[in-house]
Amino acid sequence: MRPSRALAGLIALLAVLLAGCTSGDGSKGVAIPDSPVGKKLQWYLEAVNRTPIAESELKDHISQDFLKEVPPQKVNELAQSLAKLTVDKLSSTKPTELTGLTSIPSGQKYDTKISVGTDGKIDYLLFEPIPV
Repeated sequence: MRPSRALAGLIALLAVLLAGCTSGDGSKGVAIPDSPVGKKLQWYLEAVNRTPIAESELKDHISQDFLKEVPPQKVNELAQSLAKLTVDKLSSTKPTELTGLTSIPSGQKYDTKISVGTDGKIDYLLFEPIPV
């Protein structure tokens, strides 16, 4: 049986939390698309720098199904560990999905995937640490 997207995201979130914390500031000159998912990525890049993010704000930007699998407390733990997150490269850009490489100032890099559902809210968010 294949795990749900949200559960897979939770597993990746926990991996990030175990990889360590530190504090970038956006896109490092990488053009983030003006698309539904690009707007959510921009929101997230800003939001990780002002944790904790209010539950009401999380509900405005993240799907209900995702928040059932990854509760607001865990979302905030991840966000706190990703302070000053930057986008180093986007390898795939679709209106509702982005994949690429992100990093934090400690030098930790992540394979990153984000997507939004038909409601425009984040329904998948993955930061998979790349071993250094």
